[in-house]
Amino acid sequence: MIETVILLSVLGAFLSMDITMFGQFMISRPIFAGPLIGYILGDIQTGFWLGMIVEMMWINTVPLGSSIPVDLTMMTVLSVSWTCLHFKGSQDGAIFALAMAIPFAYLYREIDIGGRNFNTKIMHWIEKGLEQGKEYRISLGLYSGLGLFLLRAFIVYAVFMILGGLIYVNMKVYIPVTLEIAFKKAWYYLPVFGFGLVLHNFKNVVRFPFFNRKK
Repeated sequence: MIETVILLSVLGAFLSMDITMFGQFMISRPIFAGPLIGYILGDIQTGFWLGMIVEMMWINTVPLGSSIPVDLTMMTVLSVSWTCLHFKGSQDGAIFALAMAIPFAYLYREIDIGGRNFNTKIMHWIEKGLEQGKEYRISLGLYSGLGLFLLRAFIVYAVFMILGGLIYVNMKVYIPVTLEIAFKKAWYYLPVFGFGLVLHNFKNVVRFPFFNRKK
């Protein structure tokens, strides 16, 4: 169990790094991260379904400029991991895991803001070094920033995965039957709702004759 948490934490840290720190190859998007975690844990269907839901419902959440959105990778990795590790194949368990992962993702956003503020200090340290002719600070600062990000993300993933997993398991067994039924229905309704959000976003960006008829 500990080995699995370590593996998932390392993988989650590298996936989150793709958001803004390095690469931006889109492997951090939920539609990729979800099935990947699901495949590793032996339940790719749950990984794909949860990744699809998160992707569609937060499709317009992208980091632009100084904007720091909620970490969708964290949300996806945690929800898929909790489901596959504790209630594999459970549809209501998957939706409940997603609901629990949302506040953890927002909490990590605040932690990420603190990390970016620290990166600003590293940048000023590099600038001061350049004024003194210490060009080696450029590479040292870049590698330090990447290393600190990976270490921070790994620790947060591991803590959230263990702590959140304990909360998830203990709360899941006390969920009333009526709420379980609602979660099972949400397993099918949320993709429909997410698809509606996708159409709404495209309607506001792209002009389609069907969507933009003058009244």
